[in-house]
Amino acid sequence: MDKIRRRNALKVSIAGAAATTITDPQLALAKEANPIPAPDQEMTLKGETFAPNSDSNPLEAKIITFTTVSSDVDASVTFYRDVIGMTVQSDSLLSPAVSSAPGMGRNDRRHVLLTMPESQRSAAVRILEAPPGASEIRPRPTSGPNDPGLLVMEGSTRDPAESYHALASAGTPMISPPRYYYFRNTMWGRDVDVMSYAPFGPGGEQMFITANIRGDRPPPRSPFVHSGFSNAAITSLDQRPVNEFLEKALGLKRTSQMECYQKNTDELIGAPEGSYFLWGNVGIGVSIEVWEVKAESGTVYPCSLDKTGLAMLTIRVNDLDKCRSMCADAGINPVGEGALPNTESEKPEGFTIRGAVGELFEIVQA
Repeated sequence: MDKIRRRNALKVSIAGAAATTITDPQLALAKEANPIPAPDQEMTLKGETFAPNSDSNPLEAKIITFTTVSSDVDASVTFYRDVIGMTVQSDSLLSPAVSSAPGMGRNDRRHVLLTMPESQRSAAVRILEAPPGASEIRPRPTSGPNDPGLLVMEGSTRDPAESYHALASAGTPMISPPRYYYFRNTMWGRDVDVMSYAPFGPGGEQMFITANIRGDRPPPRSPFVHSGFSNAAITSLDQRPVNEFLEKALGLKRTSQMECYQKNTDELIGAPEGSYFLWGNVGIGVSIEVWEVKAESGTVYPCSLDKTGLAMLTIRVNDLDKCRSMCADAGINPVGEGALPNTESEKPEGFTIRGAVGELFEIVQA
């Protein structure tokens, strides 16, 4: 009797599905426009592939500055200088209208640039003074990794315990203690065997601090506990628009992808238990990861320079005019002209564009 009931239920389910298919006008139109070929008809399908490293970054794009907006610039300077170990390169007031990036405004704002000594691969950290009463870009604790946009700036350490102790002793907010995780990246030809934790800077910017713990790991990039910050993660619910934007605007192509379904990483990033996501890099050397989080919904919190937190990535390219032309051809219009001072130039030439999930990219000439 149970088998009969299940069989009848299956018939009802199939019939209901078939009825839905037949009466769905949008699907009917789609079938008419794109008829399914007969089984014996030859056809060519196109898919997505991973680009070789040599073809993945034609403009030699590279993150050179992470911009954080802080309501307490002194606290931010103290954190990056005394806890992370960075060096202040400049501390000044920006002249009005140096950049028209979203949220920049017209008033003088304090602007501090810090770099990591003896670490050539790391980017600078820019601390930009927030206007009075500034709100957060990504409100905490309501926002999380399932909310698309610019999520973190990632740095490295020679020892996760030593790093965690230094930040915990300074009262740094964190999601969890260091968590171990492992991936096998066949595209890179090596395993990712690391420990990481996620602290928050005084401006509310989220970071990952990661230690390579493989036995055959290379020597640390810096003689200090921390080696600075070099990588950014952009989260999405669908990686394809993000990948497409980065390829059209900067020529960047996806070079790798891995999957993550580990309790430890959920605890590390503050994701609900049982979360699943894909992640990988675009463009060799640019240091951008794109994540696709398998979630039903999320909220995009657009970046702006009048809100606190991680607000913008400054990306250096070898041909600014070509990049501008590529953006124009793709219908990507600048949202700001000019560029903020960086450690390579006090008056850089550049413009700002907004990415597929609200992130800001300041593009400057090498």
